[in-house]
Amino acid sequence: MAFCIKEKQFVDAGYTAVENKFFVNFMPDAPDIRSAVYLLGLTLAGSEGDDNSRETIAEKLNISPEEVIDAYRYWEELGLVTVLNSSPVQVLYHNIGGNSSLKKIKPSKYAKFSKQMQAAIEGRMLTVNEYNEYYTFLEETTFAPDALVYVAKYCVELKGNNISYRYILTVARNQLVKGATTLAAVTENLSKQQKYDDDLKLVLKAMSANRNIDYADRVNYEKWTKDYGFALDTILAVAKTCKTGGMTRLDAKLSEYYGKGALSAKEIEDYDEEKTRLYELAKGLTKAIGVYYQSLDSVVEEYVVPWLRRGYDDGTVMAVAKYCFKSGIRTLGGVASIMDKLYKNGVVSLDALDDYLSRLAYTDEKIQTVLAACGLDRRTTANDRLLYKTWTESWRLDHELIEYAAQSAAGTRSPMAYVNRVLSDWKQRGVATVEQAKQISPNVASSVAATSAAFVGGTVIERRKYTDEEINALFSALDEED
Repeated sequence: MAFCIKEKQFVDAGYTAVENKFFVNFMPDAPDIRSAVYLLGLTLAGSEGDDNSRETIAEKLNISPEEVIDAYRYWEELGLVTVLNSSPVQVLYHNIGGNSSLKKIKPSKYAKFSKQMQAAIEGRMLTVNEYNEYYTFLEETTFAPDALVYVAKYCVELKGNNISYRYILTVARNQLVKGATTLAAVTENLSKQQKYDDDLKLVLKAMSANRNIDYADRVNYEKWTKDYGFALDTILAVAKTCKTGGMTRLDAKLSEYYGKGALSAKEIEDYDEEKTRLYELAKGLTKAIGVYYQSLDSVVEEYVVPWLRRGYDDGTVMAVAKYCFKSGIRTLGGVASIMDKLYKNGVVSLDALDDYLSRLAYTDEKIQTVLAACGLDRRTTANDRLLYKTWTESWRLDHELIEYAAQSAAGTRSPMAYVNRVLSDWKQRGVATVEQAKQISPNVASSVAATSAAFVGGTVIERRKYTDEEINALFSALDEED
């Protein structure tokens, strides 16, 4: 069996092809004998004869077969070859250009570090891949090798010898973010975190968690106390509410309280009560309009909270929701549109809502008397409201005069348009009363329908319950309000 073999990317054309990357990136840092082994073996890899053997390389270079293997172990650490555990041993050469995992790191540079890391994690043998991960981290950062050794010892103390290199590097990167890259700085930081252990034992006990303290626990506790400013008694009070979910839930709750400015036990209690109220209101709101949300978070944040900030109370929100349901508005967006229109008209309390709807209903009923005088039996439309608003607010005409004009419109093709023409003519002539109108238009009936009596003088109608049809009409009228 051939000792050295090539990947398929190599093409044997009677000469040895050596990639330039080897000469530029790897050979300058390699001991001469190891470069010689690599190049001679690469040449032999094109031969299937007896000369393709470990012994041939050793003999030609005047070294032992064991030194040949040691040389290939060096290149294996850099990713240029793989020493296959076959019998007999084989060395597989890799294509440098196509191997993205190659690491241009001289192993001898970290010889002392490697021994210290193995001593720190004495319960198992560190692999070449693990060493490469450490080397890469050190090459890519300003982290000191002895500081990384200390991190490893710290992690072993927490987790035991089976600790993974990923966990060690996570701790190291956390220190790097804090600006700790030297042995002194890392030692100081991690020693401080160990001082949290007595407090953390109480926290775990409060959560009924039966486990050892983890590095992540220390990081979280430092954040809660140093960054957020929570006192231990506050943390313990919250921890007692986290019997399930553990540290993850506790961290989430404390982060939420911090974000809302609730740092003391009393502030947290008040915040929780308010939060419960908000979610109960959101639940009642969605139920009132007949929709279901698996999570009410968005309902609270997008609708309930903004409405309450405008001054609406729970009763007003629920009343509007029920009115919306009756009028066929059954989405939160639809309710929000009504709330915006009410707010635009200064309606934020339950009493104001009741008075406002009463005024709209009162106006609609007055319009109905005008329609009846015209001989029309139908619901009030947006155009009717617009006309009536023009007559009363812009032209400042009394309802009696409007109804008197309506009596002359009965039987015409477009009664309300006819009324508008009559009133426009009277407006131009300065007519302000029914008596003045009679003198100009004697054919108009001499008396106003008795149904108008209840509305003369601007009397406020008695509050009452509205039918679905009335609510729909009133909410439609909101569109016409300025």
